Amino acid sequence: MILAEQLADILTSYQKRDSDLTEWRFDLHDTRGLEVGLKDNRIGGPYSAPSYKRSISGEIFLYWKNQRYSSGKLDSQVTESFDEYMNNWKTAAYSDPEGVSLYTPKEVPQVDLADSAVEHIVDRDNSQPFRLLETGLRKLSAAGLRKINGKVRCFHSTRVMKNSAGFSLEYRQTPVEFYFEVNNSYGESFQEKFWPAEDKIEAIIQNTARIGKLLDNTVSTNFSGEIRLLFPPEVFESFLSQFLISNLYGSLVVNRQSRFSLDDFKENRMVLRNDLSLVLDTLQPLRAFSYLCTSEGVPGGQIELIEHGRLRTPILGLKYAKKTGFPPTPVVAGGRGFFIKTGLAVPEWEQLIKNTERGLIVYSVLGMHTQDSSSGSFSLTADQCLLVENGAVLGKVKAVINGDFLKSLAAEDSYFGKISDEDNPGYSFLASATI
Repeated sequence: MILAEQLADILTSYQKRDSDLTEWRFDLHDTRGLEVGLKDNRIGGPYSAPSYKRSISGEIFLYWKNQRYSSGKLDSQVTESFDEYMNNWKTAAYSDPEGVSLYTPKEVPQVDLADSAVEHIVDRDNSQPFRLLETGLRKLSAAGLRKINGKVRCFHSTRVMKNSAGFSLEYRQTPVEFYFEVNNSYGESFQEKFWPAEDKIEAIIQNTARIGKLLDNTVSTNFSGEIRLLFPPEVFESFLSQFLISNLYGSLVVNRQSRFSLDDFKENRMVLRNDLSLVLDTLQPLRAFSYLCTSEGVPGGQIELIEHGRLRTPILGLKYAKKTGFPPTPVVAGGRGFFIKTGLAVPEWEQLIKNTERGLIVYSVLGMHTQDSSSGSFSLTADQCLLVENGAVLGKVKAVINGDFLKSLAAEDSYFGKISDEDNPGYSFLASATI
């Protein structure tokens, strides 16, 4: 990328003139792509007009004498207005006695993150995103769904990382996203770095239609008490992120805002059932969450954060790796890229539903951000649920659900169910609900 080379040259020249600047690094992205929308059964209307987008973005980190640091955003104007940008960055420098020096990886792993089919769509043939939406609209309408929304986004991006120690890394990525939503109640999405195969597109359309129709059939019931909650993988990952993964970040552990203490990790405290492990993996080919290197220079990789129920390491950037004494780890935000592994035989998801005497399949909850992640306990409105009785799905209900998610992961009567092409299983555990 020409802009990255220019910026590196300008920074090197500036460093020779200003001895206050001791080190620097930057992470720059050149991205272009398409976005096409489907709103209220109409493709490309006034609220979902097709667009082609091109952007230069990134971040820079500057190391000054006396443990002062600056961080800033990068855009396409940075080389033309460098002096102005640098004056602002230097003026905004902050002191951090616990700051860390520049980190240069000894080796960067290799994994494929670019799909030539996506690059072809963006640069030459824009028709496929429209065809995808047209197919979904036609099939969902034929299935009897009334209100249909959706969107397709596909991009190709070049990422360049450089630092003052001579480290340079450049690679391509092709993020793709699409979703369909029906009747304002249910939707399914796809987020990866490759264009989906026809059978995957078909599966998402059919699942959206099937579950959307089930949620269109409201049943009347009054119930309050113990019940089995069944979380499909997306909801399970949301709860994992809120109540387990958030407590593993080193900044919260060190600052005593986590459920777990640093001593818990040093002593490998048991926190889950001994057949469960939690793995972070950023090196799966063409996956949305995969990358080669963090912006700090820490290589991507695979690591067991929890092994056979026992804590192994927090999730650590450079600063908190230094403070804890643990090595830095790959870092991923949110629930994707984290995998629950179990040594037990796992039945199919549909079999798990059939084995349920009384339960709720939960597709959506409201107010997750209001929950205390360190407690593990939740009390939430589940606005899109399917009631299950004696293994049969009866129809839609709205409920208030209460339980302790972390405690459930240590319980023997919590179960998992396999779903094809999903990273994580569905999850079934005992809690309480008012319907």
